[in-house]
Amino acid sequence: MYFVGKVEYQLDDRKRVPIPPIYRGAFDAGGYLSMGIDPCIQLHTPESFAATAAIIEAIPAETEEGDDARRAFFGSAGAVQKDAQGRITLGPEFLSYAGLSKDVVVVGVGDKLEIWDPETYRSARSRKLTPEWRQTIGNRL
Repeated sequence: MYFVGKVEYQLDDRKRVPIPPIYRGAFDAGGYLSMGIDPCIQLHTPESFAATAAIIEAIPAETEEGDDARRAFFGSAGAVQKDAQGRITLGPEFLSYAGLSKDVVVVGVGDKLEIWDPETYRSARSRKLTPEWRQTIGNRL
C-alpha cells in the first residue's frame, strides 16, 4: 500500500488527529510516530518503521554518526494505537517539534503519513517544488 494525497483536519481538545479513513486499516496493529527531517511528525506502519530502522541500524553503531542517528530516530519515536474513531494522540514533544496547535494537514508520502502545520507545509512545498527540482526528478523517472 502506498499512502498518497493530503487531508486537512483539526486537533481536538485531547490533541488527537484522525487517520484518513482509507488508511485506518493499515494501523490495526498500531503504528509509530517519529520526528521528520522537516518540521513534521511521521506516522509509520510497523513495516515502514522497521524499514527505516534498518536504514538507521546500517550505519555502524561504533561511529558518532551511527550513535547520533540512533538517538535521533529511536529516542524521539513512540508507539501509538488508534482509538475506536481512528484517531491517534500526539504528545507535547511532537506537537512542539512540528509547531502544531489546531489545524493540521495529513500528507501521504508513500510508505508513511506525515502530519504538518498547514502553513509550514505550504511554505516548505513552495520552497522545494521549484523548476530545478522538477527537472532533477524528471531526469530520474
